Amino acid sequence: MYSDPSPLSQILKLQNINETLTALADALALLGITPIYHMREVKKNGHEKYWLPLLEVHFANPPRPISKEDFDEFLGDFAGVTDIPASVFASEFMDAYPDAKIVLTTRSSETWLTSMKSTIWHVKTSPFGQAMGGYLWGPEENREEEGIARFERHNEAVRKAAKERGREILEFEVKEGWGPLCAFLGLERPEGVGVGFPRSDDWAQYKWKNVEKEDMEKAQKENEGK
Repeated sequence: MYSDPSPLSQILKLQNINETLTALADALALLGITPIYHMREVKKNGHEKYWLPLLEVHFANPPRPISKEDFDEFLGDFAGVTDIPASVFASEFMDAYPDAKIVLTTRSSETWLTSMKSTIWHVKTSPFGQAMGGYLWGPEENREEEGIARFERHNEAVRKAAKERGREILEFEVKEGWGPLCAFLGLERPEGVGVGFPRSDDWAQYKWKNVEKEDMEKAQKENEGK
């Protein structure tokens, strides 16, 4: 499929958290690019112990270098990354894996905000959850405005980092289906029964199983009241 079969040589999916990412990971699996590292892998594999020190290094003033070896220590068996916390390290991943394909899924800021309110808006039950919440939308006051601003800044930062490195990037909406993704990856569209572009997503189920139930209930009730 690719000339370089080394870990993470294939896909850097550098969008911040949103509900389309599981669908994209499933699509990549149908194309033979698997396994993909998704946020669900963090708790499943006990990887908070790796990500938290890397987040401290990334947000240090000034930031300290992060090497390919730092990522390979726990991501070495994965063909690509998607979702947070990996998307926080967009520039570092680009430098560590210069042959990887870069995909940035796009959607409106308002749609992203709606997705966040229905999933992890109030989840801050662990040091990792607090770190991610602080990165995504900041303090309690003006969370909606700040969250949207950070979402848009992140996307622009990914575009800028790719341009500075002379890297091609695919900006992709899941509703576009197989065409743009397969063309960008140089792969044939899957054929046969049941290989339409994945639309289902397990975000709600994942969050319910892996965070405090009362936080999810609070988020859902507040969202219903608006």
